Amino acid sequence: MLNLFITSDNTAWTKKTMLMEQERCLTEYILPEFKEKYSDFSIESIQELVKVPCVFAYEKMHKLDANIGYIKNIEFYQNGIRIDYELTGQVIAFNDLMQLTDILDMSTWEWNRTHWTLKKTNLKDLEPYFKGNDIDKLKVFVSYSWTPPSNQQNVFELIQKLESDGISVVYDRKDLYPGQDINYFMESVLTSEEINAVLIVCNKDYAEKANKRRGGVGYESELILSEIKNDPLQKKYIPVVFEHDKNGELPLPKFLKSRLCVDLSKDKEYDYLLNSIRNLKIIRTSNEENI
Repeated sequence: MLNLFITSDNTAWTKKTMLMEQERCLTEYILPEFKEKYSDFSIESIQELVKVPCVFAYEKMHKLDANIGYIKNIEFYQNGIRIDYELTGQVIAFNDLMQLTDILDMSTWEWNRTHWTLKKTNLKDLEPYFKGNDIDKLKVFVSYSWTPPSNQQNVFELIQKLESDGISVVYDRKDLYPGQDINYFMESVLTSEEINAVLIVCNKDYAEKANKRRGGVGYESELILSEIKNDPLQKKYIPVVFEHDKNGELPLPKFLKSRLCVDLSKDKEYDYLLNSIRNLKIIRTSNEENI
């Protein structure tokens, strides 16, 4: 038996506690015998529910991975039922989760409804789909200019989209901490074998700083150039742009002028970028298996 939680809140399973409307708790998409036995939330029912493993999922629109965990405590509040929970660190990738509808005895629409239900499924049936947090996730690093502010906004929106599509993104505002050596951070990330792709977000400011080797962008561009200069068919370092310059040209630094660029100002280019990143994982896995 499994507790299945689905929510529209795309940050719900990062908070250690969840408040859910009582009418959505063990009242729908549930076998009649389970509803009769557990929906009264008697002391005995709660004691059994906290022993049952949980799948903490999100509504389908978010395309986020589901977490595995357990309920620690259940309490009644004025606005609903509070569930305190603990995650095991195991996840089920979104794409895999969408293939488990039959195993979980779910209707298609159920993925679009915030609710808590019980399923007859055993946790063991899901174990082949478990993945450790970030272990099997694709990981990319984003190199970009902080100026102008509109560029930062574009970059952060791209990061959010990538993360919603199951990509782990490394970037300075999240992963570089005060007191750490900036150059060392850049070197370690750019040369890490854990990084599947490096997205080089180019705009006018990035190109100018890279060409003149100024600031953090200048240092990053030197490192990137040293990685790609002798490998014209490399696939790890991907130039990306959001807009063209005033002459309609791509704002690429000199060392990237001859490289194919992903132009995110065009329709469907994001899908092209996402598929390119995912293919890198397939190529890398295939190469490792052949060693």
